Amino acid sequence: MKIILASQSPRRKEILKGLGYSFLVVPSLYDEHIELANGIDQGVETLALEKAKSVQKNNPDAIIVAADTIVVLDGRILGKPKSKQEAIDMLIDLSGRAHEVKTGVCISSINQDITFCETTKVYFKDLEDDSILNYVDSGKCMDKAGSYGIQECDFVDKIEGSYSNVVGLPEEKTKDILEFIRSESDC
Repeated sequence: MKIILASQSPRRKEILKGLGYSFLVVPSLYDEHIELANGIDQGVETLALEKAKSVQKNNPDAIIVAADTIVVLDGRILGKPKSKQEAIDMLIDLSGRAHEVKTGVCISSINQDITFCETTKVYFKDLEDDSILNYVDSGKCMDKAGSYGIQECDFVDKIEGSYSNVVGLPEEKTKDILEFIRSESDC
């Protein structure tokens, strides 16, 4: 079965390619609104499921991989910044503190949908104002939840959990589920 990544994220493309898969990219057009009635984890899982389903409508014979990554600080979701000032404010809030990075993932085939939410705890160093301003001025923060990419900044002191989850797609669990679905479809 062919695999489709329902995302234009270069980081997700790199992770999936690094796992050894060939795939097509078909971005989801689903509105990225997280419903929080059943909690953040369930909300981000449901968002990934809806993204997968929107792509699967036109690709019923494919395995769809969809994901959404958010940053959570004190129960508050920090999405992608809408302005440089919002990016600065987020990084100031994260400075010297721990937060969670949650990625909701859905791997969907015609017969089943498997969703999960992976959480990684990230500890930031105390950030200097110049470091924040230089990073924000680079523009690298604008398409990233929480206004940072772990792979391109030196803000992180340590993490507890999956590094690839913070980048945008938890490698190990994604690979395990893809292999499970592919083996099921070979039966």
